[in-house]
Amino acid sequence: MARMRAVDAAVLVLAKEGIDAAFGVPGAAINPFYSAMRRAGNISHVLARHVEGASHMAEGYTRAQPGNIGVCIGTSGPAGTDMITGLY
Repeated sequence: MARMRAVDAAVLVLAKEGIDAAFGVPGAAINPFYSAMRRAGNISHVLARHVEGASHMAEGYTRAQPGNIGVCIGTSGPAGTDMITGLY
């Protein structure tokens, strides 16, 4: 049976859902996901200076054109809390 890493499966699921762009800040805990995204080559990444800015970028991308799905990527720790501002 073929085996797949969880990060490769996550990138595959995002691509199948129509994701073509992601916004975020790399960090130690999320770097394997970034390497899987680079290896797949089907999702472009926009580097932000901080996670709150990335969440606003993703939200703006969603509103810019019908069919766009904005994805914000953050590492472990306070990134989840920092993304909440962009959800409002």
